[in-house]
This record gives sequence, C-alpha cells and structure tokens, in this order.
Amino acid sequence: MSGTTARLDGLRVLIVEDELVVAMELEALLRDLGCIVLDPAPTVKKALRILAEERPDVAVLDVNLRGECVTPVAEALEAQEICFVLLTGYGRERLHDKVLQDVTCVHKPVDGRQLAKVLLEVLARYRPG
Repeated sequence: MSGTTARLDGLRVLIVEDELVVAMELEALLRDLGCIVLDPAPTVKKALRILAEERPDVAVLDVNLRGECVTPVAEALEAQEICFVLLTGYGRERLHDKVLQDVTCVHKPVDGRQLAKVLLEVLARYRPG
C-alpha cells in the first residue's frame, strides 16, 4: 500500500453527483484508495439528509445537480467544518456563490492519483499536522 493510499485509508467520503456512471466511477476510485464511501447523493435534498445523519471526513461535490446548484450542501459542510472539493466541468468563473469561490476544483474526468492528491491537500489545510 502506498503512503498516499495509507493516509486515505478509512476516510469517510460523501459523494454528491447526479450522473450515476460518474458517481459509480468515483465510488470505485475512492474505495480503491481505501476510503469508506457513504451512500452517494444525486440531489441536494438527499445530500442534506445524509449530512443530518452521518458525518463524513470530506466530500466530493458536483456543482450542478440536474440544474440545481450544490451551494446549500457546501454551506452545510462549511457550517459543520467538513472540507470538500468540487468536481466540475465548469471553469472557476462560473462559480459565483461565495462558499464555492475558493474551493479546490477537480475537473472531470478525474483519475485516482489526481483525486488522492487533491483530497490529501484539502485535508492538510483543514487538519494541519
């Protein structure tokens, strides 16, 4: 097991993604990295319901969920001090909501090595040392 994978082992991850195939690919990538993936959420409503019941260590959020912006989920994560990354095909100029503006973006399609690197960077900022 590589050092990167070992540092992600057991990490609880919430995926918020409306495209089933993308959500399944993300889930497989994260499981391969040793993460525990919570039930993926295809809507803002389901993501908020999951957050009310479980506490992930980190979340991966698609920006646009069938025309609905993921902002309420990002705000709920921020309020609970849970770090997150955005998974998007959008450029940063399309992220108008304050809660999304300084968040690390991963562009689709994503590979496991890139995702692991970004998650470790984001976690290090939230949990120094």
